[in-house]
Amino acid sequence: MTFILLLLALQARITDTLWTETTDGYRIAVQYPEIALDNEGLGDILEEYATARIEEFKSDFERYHTTEFPTQDWSLEINLVQEPSPKGIICILAWVWEYTGGAHGNTATRAFNYNIADDRLLSTIELLGSRDRFESFAAEVISRLMEEGCYEDDWVEDGASAEEQNYHTVLPVPGEDCGLKGYTVLFPPYQVDCYASGTIEVFLPADWDL
Repeated sequence: MTFILLLLALQARITDTLWTETTDGYRIAVQYPEIALDNEGLGDILEEYATARIEEFKSDFERYHTTEFPTQDWSLEINLVQEPSPKGIICILAWVWEYTGGAHGNTATRAFNYNIADDRLLSTIELLGSRDRFESFAAEVISRLMEEGCYEDDWVEDGASAEEQNYHTVLPVPGEDCGLKGYTVLFPPYQVDCYASGTIEVFLPADWDL
């Protein structure tokens, strides 16, 4: 039994950077970075994420899709991109575009900051250093968004508050000699403003709290 489970696990691992599935009614495409094939631990994490998104998409398709009122085929695209990374971390940014009917599709993002030495993902709090620093980071992000004067305060205060689920897309930005220059946070449509604003990006230098 152990041998069979091991064999199934080996067969399930990523073997190519592109995976697609097309049926009558939907199309799915997942683009993995090359490093996902070389780093088994990271590859497994990215595949698990993509699989969960795919299963959710298919479940919604079976539940809600109808041919009674024909619409454009459903679509799910997951593009996992390796970003420039500080020393010791592999940074992957997931761009997800999903269309499930209606006037338009929607975009989502997710960051994967993989600690090479420990073979595991870093949480946003670990990435920033502490809970206190995370709360300071969120407060500074809110302040900068409000200073721009083009977003609704209520949306910003809610969508950028110091809750970990609000900061699922924080990437460390490398500087000279692969040191840390700062952090970029991305907010997908509807999180801190309306759909028309698109994905909103905020950059904070590494010493924002000094």
